[in-house]
Amino acid sequence: MKKLMSVLVLGLLLTTSLEAKKIKGVILFAEDTVQVTMKIPVKFFSGEINYQKLQTKVKYFDSLGTKRVLRPDDAREIRFSYDYEDVRMLSRVKNDGMGNIFSADSCIFLKLEVDGPLKLFSYYYSQSNPGMYNASTGMMTGGYSYTVEKYILQKGNGDLKRPRGLTFRKDMMEYFADCPVLAGKIEAKEFKRRDLTSIVRYYNLHCR
Repeated sequence: MKKLMSVLVLGLLLTTSLEAKKIKGVILFAEDTVQVTMKIPVKFFSGEINYQKLQTKVKYFDSLGTKRVLRPDDAREIRFSYDYEDVRMLSRVKNDGMGNIFSADSCIFLKLEVDGPLKLFSYYYSQSNPGMYNASTGMMTGGYSYTVEKYILQKGNGDLKRPRGLTFRKDMMEYFADCPVLAGKIEAKEFKRRDLTSIVRYYNLHCR
């Protein structure tokens, strides 16, 4: 049993381990655009980017090879390409409960999924699964944490909007009250929670 637990713990550690890949990218400051080499955190086995870490800071090398750290309060946007995907992360003012509560930064980098008058972002955060006590063995099973991805909406330069889960239809009908046709499609269940990307594209095409 102990051997099995050790294997599980080791597997979890290896799954969550990170390496940093040096990738050419662009930083868009308020009045300047700079070509840099970024250190992008990538999960060791899956090769997936750890966007949760990039939301709070980006490590990079400037044109002189000096290592620097960029925070969301300091730039408008970062861009780079990875695994055939062009990635854009835009700096946005945080909503309540977003990001590290101990961080002094007022902004966060969010991954842009759909651009336009209505933008769709992905926001990443951690959730924890606590350990449980097994009465038959008298042992505690180890807890673990995992990353959750949620969509965030933004109309123009307005506040960020996180769609509600349980009351999605009512919430989105209110949010899209400025486009009665779209609100009607949501009410009629032509668009559902799983169709959020299509909802954003419909808004950008038909509701301006």
